[in-house]
Order: sequence, then C-alpha cells, then structure tokens
Amino acid sequence: MKKLVWLLIMINIVLLAYFNLDYILPGTPAVKLAELNPEKISLLSQKQIDAMPKKTISATGPIVAAVATTAPSACYEWGVFSATSVAGAQTAASKLSLQAKVKEQSSQEAKRFWVYRPPLKTTQEAQVKAAELKALGVQDLFVVQEPKWRNAISFGVFEDEQLAIKLMNELKAKGVREVVKALRNQGKGHFSLLFNNLTAAKVAEIQLLKSDFPEADLKSAACN
Repeated sequence: MKKLVWLLIMINIVLLAYFNLDYILPGTPAVKLAELNPEKISLLSQKQIDAMPKKTISATGPIVAAVATTAPSACYEWGVFSATSVAGAQTAASKLSLQAKVKEQSSQEAKRFWVYRPPLKTTQEAQVKAAELKALGVQDLFVVQEPKWRNAISFGVFEDEQLAIKLMNELKAKGVREVVKALRNQGKGHFSLLFNNLTAAKVAEIQLLKSDFPEADLKSAACN
C-alpha cells in the first residue's frame, strides 16, 4: 500500500514539473528579425563611395614631410672681353662646368670705365696696399692678376661714366690716393658671355675670377 502511495506521489511530481517547464527552465529570448524591403535597396556609385567619410589611422611617432627645394636660378651677362681675352673667359667658364653663348657688343655697349690704382712693383706690395685701403673702409677691391695689369688694384668697372666718377670721388674722400678713371676699351671688337640658369653658387664662383678678368663685370640679363 505504501508503495502505491509513493508511486502516485512521484507521478504527480513528474506531471507537475512537465507542465511547468517554462517556469523551471530559462526561456530562449525571442529575436525579431528585421524585415528586408528589396524595393528600398539601392546601389551606390563610385563617386558616392569616395565621398563617404573614411576612418584614418594616426601614427604615434613624428611625421616628417619631405619638401623638394630647388635653388633659384637666373640669367647673367659677363663682359666685356677683348677678342683675345674672350677665349680665356670661355675656358674659365668651362672649368666651372658652365656653358656660355658669346655675344658681340655694339660700340656703345662695349665701353667700360675702370676705376683703379695703377700697378705696384710686386704682388706683396699690392697685397699690403690692399690691406691699407681696407683699413680706410674700402672693401670692394681686388688685386689684378691679368699680365698686362698685374698688381693693379681694381675698385670697379662701369658702363655709366658718371658712376665711375662718383666712386672715384668717394675713394678720394676716404683718403685713397692715386685713383685713376680710364676708358677700359674703345668699344670695338669686344664680346660678352651669356649664361642661362645660373645659381647663386655659380655666380659667386664667377665673381672669384675678377682678378683674372678685371675688365669684366657680371650683371643680370634677360633670358633668351
């Protein structure tokens, strides 16, 4: 009899658990799927894709921007030279890896007025005199090495005679003696060299040739 009672109790417990599974076991959450509407779907063009915001990744290290720089260049005219000295000027230019076009000057263009101190006997004397002149405040000068005018001290070469006169007066006011202004050439059969795309470094190299070519000056010119 006891066994029957326990059997009935067990059956009731099993039936009770079966009909209350939703309360005993955790339920599976219901997931509502989003409805797809095919008529609302459209394809993006490449232009629309490119216009969309893009995610960028920033680096933690320093960013170095490489900037290409070019040295500015310009055109110059160097002259004037006699028919014999222009060949030497071309050789000097070629040693600087420069190519020049020879231009023959007209009679008026070829005239140059030179302000200088006549040659001293030795190079040592010329160097000493140059140092004395610099002590007087004259900085723009050089000792000429050209054979014909070796050891002369050049102060400047001008196309305009009035500029030459002005410089000569300024030198005399500083105490410079034996200053001469002379027509460097007669304006016939003289030449100049034309350079395209000269950098500042090349201009400085040509300026260093003043002692060898005192009759020539370097000036800006129109590019051909």
